[in-house]
Amino acid sequence: MRKLLLLLTLLLSISTYVAAQNYTEVVYLKNGSVIKGVIIEQVPNVSLKIKTGDGSLIICQMNDVEKIIKEERYTRDYRTDIDNRKAARNTLKGYKGFVDFGYIVDLSDYDANKVEISTSHGYQFNNYFYLGGGVAADFYTDADLIAVPIFVDFRANFINKKVTPFADIKTGYSVGDVEGAYVSTGIGVRFSLKGKKAINLKLEYNYQQHNDHGDYSYNNNYYSYDYDYDLEGLGFKVGFEF
Repeated sequence: MRKLLLLLTLLLSISTYVAAQNYTEVVYLKNGSVIKGVIIEQVPNVSLKIKTGDGSLIICQMNDVEKIIKEERYTRDYRTDIDNRKAARNTLKGYKGFVDFGYIVDLSDYDANKVEISTSHGYQFNNYFYLGGGVAADFYTDADLIAVPIFVDFRANFINKKVTPFADIKTGYSVGDVEGAYVSTGIGVRFSLKGKKAINLKLEYNYQQHNDHGDYSYNNNYYSYDYDYDLEGLGFKVGFEF
């Protein structure tokens, strides 16, 4: 009989311990704060010492406590996971830089295909809006020409997820062998990496104004010329964001 009582006592203790593991204590403070964890020390009518899920120790005065309850603990704390994912995504604000590489196919029948490398640096106001400035180098593959566009860059992320669609527009002026107004606009997808880093894939429309002017001689006569060309192209870019 004594062995049976000991066995029942042991089973009851184990059941109580297991049940306790499935609950967490929730302390509501009068200032609206909520602390979840395990009360490891309590001085009646004086103070509480609470160990939270991350191992932190918090001491509360009983005068500040509104109530204490027990809450069922899930095997996986989905609310904590959601908060962690949100915190991980809420890190874009601040300095932001981009480096892009792509190929632009001419749409204006001037054989103005080109390779473009660009970089932009500026400020990310939140997870959605970026404003900065940058410079590019355009290497025309069908002509021995190099252009250097200098631009203002605005970008918008449509959502705040690990995979995010975005749009951007760059506008400025190009110097070098090809001079004139420069506009680039595109839509793409941002693939988030660790921290503020990401890989960007983008489909881009590119406009470049080209003012070609100079002098030439013919039959001992000197002439000048001044022509404006509108170069339009469509291309694909791969970029790195940091």
